[in-house]
Amino acid sequence: MDVNKVAQKSWFYPLVVLLVMLLAYGTQIVRLGFYWDDWQALFLSKLGSASAYWEYYFSDRPFSAWTYILSVPLLGTSPLPWQLFTLLLRWLSVIAFCWALNGIWPQRIRQIRWVGILLALYPGFSQQAVSVAYSQHFISYALFTLSLGLMVWALRQPERYFLFTALALLTALLELATMEYFFGLELLRPYILWIMLRSARGKNTGIFKEWLKHWAPYLVVLIIFASWRFFLYPRLLAGEDENQVLFLGSLISSPVSAVLQMGQRILQDGIHLFMFVWANTILPETIELNARATLFSWFLGLAAAVILVWYDRASRPIASDQVPHEDNFYSQAALLGLLGILLGGLPVWITERQVIVGMWSDRFALAPMLGAVVLVVVLVDWFIQDRQRSAILLAVLAGLSIAVNIRNTNKYRLNWDIQRDYYWQMIWRAPALQPGTAILGPKYPFGLVADYSVAYAFNIIYADKFDVKNTPYWFLAGPWDIAKDDPALLAGIPIKDKLRNVAFNSTTLDSLGVGYKPGRGCLLVLDPVYQLAPQITPEEATLFPISHPQQILAAAGMDFSPSMRIFGKEPPHDWCYFFQKADLARQNGDWQKIVDLAQEAAQLDLKPAYSPELLPFIEAYVHLGNWEQAVASTIQANQITTESQPFLCAAWDRFKSQPGASAAMMDARQQIQQTLLCNTPGGE
Repeated sequence: MDVNKVAQKSWFYPLVVLLVMLLAYGTQIVRLGFYWDDWQALFLSKLGSASAYWEYYFSDRPFSAWTYILSVPLLGTSPLPWQLFTLLLRWLSVIAFCWALNGIWPQRIRQIRWVGILLALYPGFSQQAVSVAYSQHFISYALFTLSLGLMVWALRQPERYFLFTALALLTALLELATMEYFFGLELLRPYILWIMLRSARGKNTGIFKEWLKHWAPYLVVLIIFASWRFFLYPRLLAGEDENQVLFLGSLISSPVSAVLQMGQRILQDGIHLFMFVWANTILPETIELNARATLFSWFLGLAAAVILVWYDRASRPIASDQVPHEDNFYSQAALLGLLGILLGGLPVWITERQVIVGMWSDRFALAPMLGAVVLVVVLVDWFIQDRQRSAILLAVLAGLSIAVNIRNTNKYRLNWDIQRDYYWQMIWRAPALQPGTAILGPKYPFGLVADYSVAYAFNIIYADKFDVKNTPYWFLAGPWDIAKDDPALLAGIPIKDKLRNVAFNSTTLDSLGVGYKPGRGCLLVLDPVYQLAPQITPEEATLFPISHPQQILAAAGMDFSPSMRIFGKEPPHDWCYFFQKADLARQNGDWQKIVDLAQEAAQLDLKPAYSPELLPFIEAYVHLGNWEQAVASTIQANQITTESQPFLCAAWDRFKSQPGASAAMMDARQQIQQTLLCNTPGGE
C-alpha cells in the first residue's frame, strides 16, 4: 500500500485530526472524571425529570436544557462516555469549520487543513476534561460550524440552495437558542458571503442586492435571537440576569471610561489569544526533566510534529500548489481571522468579562479561538513562503499544543484521583447522613471544583428523591461562609444557601466538620476527640464546636449504585479504609469490630502516616481491657507524628473515667504518663 496515496484521500484528513486530538486529550481519557459544572447535570439527573433542567437553567440559558435532556439518559453517569462524547463533538466542529473554509477558498486546502489541526489543539482552552459541562458548548460549536458550512455550500451548489439554506437557518437558530457564546461569530456571515460573491463576480460593484438577499434570512434569525435575549427574556426573569450586557450601562453612565475599558479588554485578550497562548506552551518553569509526565508529553508532541510535517508533504493537494497569481486569500483570510477574534470575544467583553481574568475564564476563548488560528496560519504561510519551512513551524506549534494539553489532562487525572479518594473515604466513614446535614470543610477539599460542585456530589451519594427547594445535603468551605465577621456566632445559627432554584436550609446544630489534607493523612471527621490532634489548622479548630458526628448513620447495606457508576469500582482497601471503618465503629461503640479491622490491616502490612488515626484502635483496646496493646499502640502513635503528646495524653485522661478501673489499667496509665511525659509542661 502506498501511504502517500492514502494521505491524499479526502477521508484521511479527518482521521489525522482525530489522531492528534487523541494524542492531546485521550492518552489518559479512561482515568478522567467529573469536574466543576459537570456536577450540575449529574445532580439534576438524580431528580428524574426533564423539567428539572429547564427550571435550573432558566436564569441564564433555559433552552440549553434540551442538550442534557437528550444526552444524559443516553450517556449515563459514567465519566468515559462523556469524555468521548465531548471529544467527538469538538472533532465534528473542526471538520465542519474546515468544510466551510473549503467552500470559501477551494484552492487553499493545505492552509485550511492546518487551521483545522491548530483549532483542534488550541492551547488557549484548557478545560476539555470538563466533559459534561462543555458538551453544551461543543454542541453549539458544532451547530454553528455546520450552519456556516451549509450556508457556504448553498452558494457553491445552487441546486441544493434552498435545502442547505433551510438547514443552515435551523441549525443557526438552535445554536443561538442553546447558548449565546457564538452569537458574535454570526456577524462573520455577511463578510463570508461578500467574499464568495466577489470571487464569483470578480468585482465589488453590482453585488449588493444579491449579497443582502443571501444574508437577509440569517439576519432575521439574529434579530429574533437578539429580541429574545436582550429584550423579552430579561423581562421574564424574576431576578438579575446573570449574563447581562453591563457595557451598555457603563457606556451611558461614563462613556469615555467605558470605551477605554472595552479597548483594554479587547487588546489584552486579543494579544493573549493570538500570541501568548502559543508562547505559554513552553514556559521555562514547566520544563521538568525528572517528571515522566513532562517527558512523555514532549515525546508525543515531537512525534506528532514529525507526522504532521510528513502529512503536509505527502498529501500535496494539487489545488493548493496552483493558486492563481491574483488570488486574494491572504488579505481575505487575515481579515476573517481578525474579525473572528473581535466578534468571537464580543459576547464576553460586553458583559465586562475577560478571557485572561478568572479561574475558569479561558472558556471564553472558545469562540474567538476560531479566528485566532485562521490568523496564525495565514500569517505564518504569508511570511514564510517556503512550504516546507512553514509546515515545520506550524507542526512545532501543533506539537507544543499537544504536549501542553497532555500535561493539562494529567492535572485533571490527578485531581480525579483525589476526588475519588475523598468521596470514597466519606462513604466509608459516613455510610449515610441525616437529612439536613451541612458538611463543612476548612477549605475546598481539592481544586477544579466550586463549593456547589461538592454539594451536588454529596446529594448524588446520599440523597434519595428530594425537592430542590429543600435539598437534604450541602457543602460549605469554612465557617466564614456562614458567619463572615464573627465565628463566635456560629453555634446554632441558620445555614442557608441557594444556587439558581436549588436551596438548602439547616443550622449549625446539624453540621458536620470534615478535614481533608492528603499530605497529612486520611480524611478526618472533626469529632471533639480529635480537637488536640497535631497539625490541626486554625480553620479546622474553628469547626470543632459545630461538628456533630451524630449526623452520621451506620446504614449497613446501603445501596451506593449511583456513586459506583460515577466513581467506578471501590478502590483497594488501603490504610484509610480501615481507619474510616474503625472510626465509625468507635462512634458506635463497636469495639470488637475495631480489633478485627486492626488484625486485617496488620495482615496487609498497612500502617498510618498520622498518629491520631490510631486513636480508634487504642480506645478499642482500652474498652476490651487489652492494656498491653493499648500502651503499645499509643507509643507507636507518638512516634509517627511529632507533637502528639498533648493529644495522646488527653485521650488517656479521658480513658480514666471508664468504668471498671483495675490495677492493670492504672499501670497502663502510669506507663503512658512516664513515656509521654504527660504530667510535665508541654506534655499535656
